[in-house]
Amino acid sequence: MTTLTPTTEFTTDPSDSIDTSIIYMKSPIVILIWFEIIAACLVYGLGFIGNILSLIIFCSLSEFRRISTGYFFLLTTIFNSFHLWTLSTEFLGVFEVYIYSNEFLKCRLNFYVQNVSRAMSTYLAVGIALDRLIRSELPLRSRVICTRRNAAIYTILHFIIFALIWSLWLSPSITQDPITLRCIYTRSRTLYFYLTQVQMPARLVLVCIIPVIVMISANARMLYNMRQSHRRVANHMEIPTALTTISAKPTRKSTLRRMTALDRMLFYMMLANIITFILTQIPFHIYTMVRIYYPASDPLSNSLVRALLLIWSSLYFGVAFYLYCLASPLFREKFMLISKTLFQYFRRRLFRNR
Repeated sequence: MTTLTPTTEFTTDPSDSIDTSIIYMKSPIVILIWFEIIAACLVYGLGFIGNILSLIIFCSLSEFRRISTGYFFLLTTIFNSFHLWTLSTEFLGVFEVYIYSNEFLKCRLNFYVQNVSRAMSTYLAVGIALDRLIRSELPLRSRVICTRRNAAIYTILHFIIFALIWSLWLSPSITQDPITLRCIYTRSRTLYFYLTQVQMPARLVLVCIIPVIVMISANARMLYNMRQSHRRVANHMEIPTALTTISAKPTRKSTLRRMTALDRMLFYMMLANIITFILTQIPFHIYTMVRIYYPASDPLSNSLVRALLLIWSSLYFGVAFYLYCLASPLFREKFMLISKTLFQYFRRRLFRNR
């Protein structure tokens, strides 16, 4: 994400670019830089491929599209793709490689889309957790509450809210230096103060702390409801006889076995999503806040650390497909089926052309 330092007087670039001439030198720093470049290629390259495959699988599962949870997962993948693109362009900017030459696209729209897509991806993940919680807390009423229509309303409301909150990134006062090609944020002191002293702390709370608390609480409560439901079923299944009473022992494994294949897939996907979010997003948000109030004396070291955390943060927006394949046998089965179908299709086309 964009990181601004309040102590800078003239220009600041969210990417804090590194002098690319040093990559031809031999030193531990150069090794770290090349490691970051290779890691970024893997993360962003595999991330885009994974998101495309996730979209194909989600769209091919008719039973998945009919439920609100599946709708949330589909939208999350779309917003993750937008956000991953903005992160990749920002990372390239660290090494003075700019995708956009137009100042509106580079300095305003790119970071506006980045903030909105990050918030939307986060709160769609919150929506997934709340959706599954309602289904476990209110199994009968959830048929009325957890619908695709309500999921669409939830998404539209949050999109409008976040689009308004980050609308100041589209301000004409954000321009570009024609010589250095770096973005200038200090033309308006009021806007600069808002972006650094107001919006950054608000983003930490709104897009990191609150979602983490909600997702952990919802997941813990859902697991509690699953155990309670299993105990009720186990008590109901106790069959007293004249010799002994045979009772089923409640275990987590047997609880999950009674879940449908789709429910089990959604549960594992949600769990993987929450764990990945906590591990990848908290360090980056904390770093951006610390850097605002404690600017580093060494710009190169600061840029290298920031680039590493940017790559680490990007994992959440590109690794979902691979986690879903590992966590869900049904998702993995659908992926293999689609891969086999595509392979046979291209094979037929190849032989036909011959």
